[in-house]
Amino acid sequence: MLSRLLAFSLCAASISAAADIHLSPTGPISTPQAARDAARSATKPARIIVAPGTYPLAETLTLGKDDSQVTWTGTNAIFTAGKPITGWQKTDGGLWKAPLPDKAWKFEQLWINGRRATLARSPNKGYYHITEAVGAGVFPDLKENMNFHAFSIAKEQYDVLKSIPQPERDSVLLTVTHAWAVGQCRIKDLNDEVLAVHIKGRSRYPFVEFEPDQRWWAENFRAALDAPGEWFLDQAKGEVLYMPLPGEDMTKAEVIAPVIDKFLSIKGAHDVSFEGISFQYSNHLYPADGLHDGQAATTSDGSIEIEDSSAIHFTHCEISHTGLHALWFKNGCSNSTVTHCHMHDLGGGGVYVGEIARPADERVNHHITVDDSIIHHGGRLHPSACGVVFTHTQFCTVRHCDIADLYYTGVSAGWNWGYGDTASRETLVENNHIHHLGWAYLSDMGGYYGLGTSPGTIVSGNHVHHIASHRYGGWGLYNDEGSADTLMENNLVHDTWNAGFHQHYGYFNTVRNNIFAFGHTAQIQASRNEARLRFRYTNNIVVWDPASLLLDGGEWNWKLFDKPERGDPKDSLVFRKNLYWPTNGKIPATLTKTKFTWDEWRKMGRDKDSLFANPLFEDLAKRDFRLKPNSPAEKIGFKPWDLTLAGVNKDDAAWRELAAKGHDYPTWDTDAKPWPAPAYKINQDFEHAGLGTLGIRGAKYTHENKGESIAVTEEISSPFTPGSKRALKVQDAPGLKHSYDPILDIYPTTWDTAGTFHAEFDVMAQPGADWFFEIRGKNLDFGNGPYLRWQKGQLSASTDGKVQLTTIPAGEWFRVSLTATTASSKWSLDITRQDGTKHSFPDLKCKPAWTNAGYLLFSALGTTKTAFFIDNLKLEQLSPSEAEKEKR
Repeated sequence: MLSRLLAFSLCAASISAAADIHLSPTGPISTPQAARDAARSATKPARIIVAPGTYPLAETLTLGKDDSQVTWTGTNAIFTAGKPITGWQKTDGGLWKAPLPDKAWKFEQLWINGRRATLARSPNKGYYHITEAVGAGVFPDLKENMNFHAFSIAKEQYDVLKSIPQPERDSVLLTVTHAWAVGQCRIKDLNDEVLAVHIKGRSRYPFVEFEPDQRWWAENFRAALDAPGEWFLDQAKGEVLYMPLPGEDMTKAEVIAPVIDKFLSIKGAHDVSFEGISFQYSNHLYPADGLHDGQAATTSDGSIEIEDSSAIHFTHCEISHTGLHALWFKNGCSNSTVTHCHMHDLGGGGVYVGEIARPADERVNHHITVDDSIIHHGGRLHPSACGVVFTHTQFCTVRHCDIADLYYTGVSAGWNWGYGDTASRETLVENNHIHHLGWAYLSDMGGYYGLGTSPGTIVSGNHVHHIASHRYGGWGLYNDEGSADTLMENNLVHDTWNAGFHQHYGYFNTVRNNIFAFGHTAQIQASRNEARLRFRYTNNIVVWDPASLLLDGGEWNWKLFDKPERGDPKDSLVFRKNLYWPTNGKIPATLTKTKFTWDEWRKMGRDKDSLFANPLFEDLAKRDFRLKPNSPAEKIGFKPWDLTLAGVNKDDAAWRELAAKGHDYPTWDTDAKPWPAPAYKINQDFEHAGLGTLGIRGAKYTHENKGESIAVTEEISSPFTPGSKRALKVQDAPGLKHSYDPILDIYPTTWDTAGTFHAEFDVMAQPGADWFFEIRGKNLDFGNGPYLRWQKGQLSASTDGKVQLTTIPAGEWFRVSLTATTASSKWSLDITRQDGTKHSFPDLKCKPAWTNAGYLLFSALGTTKTAFFIDNLKLEQLSPSEAEKEKR
């Protein structure tokens, strides 16, 4: 009997020992892979107890079915995918350099004392701008969809790219912004004639279409290493170069470069937990053909990836210094959590749940929760990354998180454009603190962003503020294409670049009991009027500065339907019991920019029982939105909630303090502003403009495809510039719907609305041609501004033809030079004939109503197959001193 008890005791001890695997830097099991292998043969459930220390990962730790029912638990335990770089020496030029132990080691990130260093880039701050699209024939193998493959740039930047040695040029990265995403491009070829760049692969979006004065920058080449804090890997020499910050001694610095992309990959496992582990320093190399994101950085992977797995839990973990998203739950995942985790300094976003393609129903991710976590400083390599993004998911939650300092959206939910069938439903976004997003880098973003039908989605208790877009779309709560059946309540939203709430289009959404304050351009926006109940807006408090609008989105989006179809509502909106307060205490004259007085709005059946009254917040200047006693908010049925619930849980003071370190951005007011577009000044001789393009910044034209066109050609050019080969041809055609087509529309993107303007161009008309040039205001005021027409050899300066100037026959080039000052009722014109004869007209008349120069145009009025040509086009707004000199 005693022997049996002893044997049983020994057996139990053996099982117990087998269930606890000890991983230690100095123990017999010293690598995560060895610990994994030991746990496979242990009795389950098993624990891997990770001792304090650093554990290098030379390869991704992979877990599968055999690694289920294992908990990895540690304290001060770091799994690192990086290696130190040592041996730094100072060079004569002020740079530091260090040799690589292996010349084949390639990386595009470097950390110095925990700080992500800047890969050598140009410009050092801000952006360059694409000059124009590229036409056919510029690159021999590029015959269609040219604007997905190539673009032209300014000569100064082109010369820099051209001077980069070819082996080094292959690694250069050009990042081009596309409103809500970026294209990260590799250089395939260059064209000296039109200063064009042909990228490898294909851009997701066309160049020079979504964004005027499209921004770009270049990085990862030796000549760009010219600012403190920048570095460059010279692969050919096998050394790293670094320009130090002031006072930085690289012999004392900890320098880490990454080795692998992924810390951890889990596939087909269940009941796996990581507790108290820190994952640091992972790699990402942009593909050889570039990386072209569609939205939300969903083309990027995760530093930790989970697929076809359930009950996977990360608790009290850190994921930092990454090249990709912190975590990616690919399809087939369920019942998993990310709790009390700190994700920061991320190449991508925080947690990515789902994939782009809609999966089979059985592989739709469900019941995945991100809770009580800090997600800060993301999008460092993939700027369109989100704090949390759910694609095709069900019953997923993000709550009590602090999400800040990304260049795009905080939480994105749904992945369906329009009203089609979708797998997404019942996402809960609750009690999060979402702030300091965008940084005026990208556009079309929200603190919360909903995409497509997702029944039962709730956005509640969140504090959203400081959302800054580049051009448009810095919204607080944003229901995009087809968002439906979403409830938004008890959210505090303030200090957004655009409206606190925006719905592009969707139906049966409810926005109630929220506080919206200080939208920069407007407070509420709706962008598509549809004959369905779009949204209900009730019991909200709205506060704004009177310089901003209450409503944005254009008159049509707020109108009633004059003749609704049977079964359709006359009004697609419900506004009831809201409290409005412009800080000057005055009801605005109109609710949009030009339409709807308050009385008109009420007569439309909107805002019954709503009030204009001071809600009596504790301190608006300090953004203290607690209500004082006797607030009129009670009269509209507003129910206060605990504003301090938003963010990480209050019961952990140290955790709240760590989150608070990501709340202070002293440069926000200066840095979170749109990068200024270059001054609009055209000096175009078309010699470097691509054949078939317009070659004019901010220009476009519409056509019926009946033979009419506007494009750069080599048929002829102005004799005023000897040796030139190209000009812009405006080809007319018979049978056009509008006799004034084609029209070359020119929109000067940065001109002030008023001032003195100068236009100059060479022009020649073929027989039968008929054209005019005009400067109008942005309201398209025909005939108010300077007007010049050539018809049957006669040049005139009035729409009725009564102001005759001179006769110039068809086929003769002449130069036009005109100067005009808005609201002055006059303009001056100089004509230079091809033989050198000059005619001056100093006091031509225009109407006093012409007060801005927001639109210029050339119109072809011919009705036969004929053309006129434009060359040496100059357009500019004169400074006050230049205007005064022009007068003299």
